[in-house]
Amino acid sequence: MKFQSFLSIFLSVVLTIFIWNSVQAQTGNQSDITNIDTPEFTNTNIDDPIDRIVINDREFDRSFLDSTPQEGIGQFEELQAVEYSQYLGIPFFGEISSYDAIGDQLNRLSKLTGKNAAILYVTSLEDKLSLILVPPKPEEKDLLNETKNVKSPKMILAQEKQYQLGEVVRKIVESVNKKDLETVSQEFRSQVTNFRSNSYFNSSQKLHEWIIKPIEKALEINKIDSVIFCMDSGLRTLPIAALYDGEKFLIEKYSLGLIPSFSLTDTRYVPIIQSDILALGISQSTEGQDPLPSVPLEIQTVSKEIWSNQSQILLDQDSTLENLEARSRQKHFGILHLATHGDFKPGNVSNSYIQLWNQKLRVDQIRQLSQELGWQKDPKVEMLVLSACRTAVGSNEAELGFSGLSVQAGVKSVLGSLWYVSDQGSLALMTKFYDRLNTIGLRSESLRQAQLAMLKKEVQITDQQLYLSAEKSIPLPPELINSGRINLSHPYYWSAFTMIGNWN
Repeated sequence: MKFQSFLSIFLSVVLTIFIWNSVQAQTGNQSDITNIDTPEFTNTNIDDPIDRIVINDREFDRSFLDSTPQEGIGQFEELQAVEYSQYLGIPFFGEISSYDAIGDQLNRLSKLTGKNAAILYVTSLEDKLSLILVPPKPEEKDLLNETKNVKSPKMILAQEKQYQLGEVVRKIVESVNKKDLETVSQEFRSQVTNFRSNSYFNSSQKLHEWIIKPIEKALEINKIDSVIFCMDSGLRTLPIAALYDGEKFLIEKYSLGLIPSFSLTDTRYVPIIQSDILALGISQSTEGQDPLPSVPLEIQTVSKEIWSNQSQILLDQDSTLENLEARSRQKHFGILHLATHGDFKPGNVSNSYIQLWNQKLRVDQIRQLSQELGWQKDPKVEMLVLSACRTAVGSNEAELGFSGLSVQAGVKSVLGSLWYVSDQGSLALMTKFYDRLNTIGLRSESLRQAQLAMLKKEVQITDQQLYLSAEKSIPLPPELINSGRINLSHPYYWSAFTMIGNWN
């Protein structure tokens, strides 16, 4: 489905003006991003939830989110493109994914990976919450097995109807308004980051009741094991892994991921296990940043002892932009692992950065770097990992910087943390994540298994050892010995880590 709703007139004018520029259509489901100039998208206050958008003095509201699920998906995808384009300064052209196209791609990915993923659109309106679930679109033979009377997926609009395989499900939660949702979300984020307390349970259960419970039956019927969230403003920094139903955390039931939108995500499946790694780490204090003494062990263990493919390391004084560029030009690395501070801040995109040894790599510089080094060209960089980043709470700008980093960097996915976990906590999560990724080769599922291992206390840090399991341990270096036991089972240590973009 092309840009056919509120941006149709605008884009037709833009495409006429730039007819001599090469604007490629989407291939499969790869986001298509070009560099041509485009009129500026403006909003009165980007820190406010975007209930209205002004484009070239023309105002659009969000009333379309009360439309049918089919229309709502396409128009929300368009709204996401506008919002990310406005903040990142990148004009997006190409196809907006329809619910049929999304369902078809999810079905193809299910056959390739063995994982059954669904996309959940979560939109906060002034007086209600909108949920739209898009499961894999079954083939006719699957539907015939389910029921002889159904030959194609139907749209569910009435809550009293029985769900059927492959249906796009729309749920309106009237009991929660925007203000309540934002208040509880910020309360949850604040409470779950206090590792000395379990006060987060109440707010976590409220959010689970509002966001997950209404569509649980549809998840069950479609045998979904991976839920990929496309979130509205104010919700993109929720640690969704720690949502709690009273008995289990959400991560105990599903692999999880976050996408800026389906149209802006390159969902093509390439076995990541075939990728080589470039690991960059900074353990010493530089430019006023706190030291990260676990970093040498982290990048050595991940790249040299766990990962089966080739790897190269840049540590401390070698972790410069010049060296990163030089190594990347010499060899294609499918995984870039950056064990250094990263900060997603309010305000302009240039306020957010990734710390290198002698300079800060600003987020608005990453796109140019990506183009110069060919990260966006096939074969794309499969994954960028930031093991010590943090994202400001309550800022739509910081949310957009974090959740849009895969788009900005031109990579297929980003693994980052919503808050700075701790040096030892990041070491534990990252080593277990790569341990599982090297075995099963799927990103969000490997993250899930690493998080579960921490939750269930299979991964532990003692006075002298990091235990990845009862049978496998890693000796800690002298500077980390006697740092004390850490309760890695608390969600503060594992729920911050989020897979953004391609989840396969």
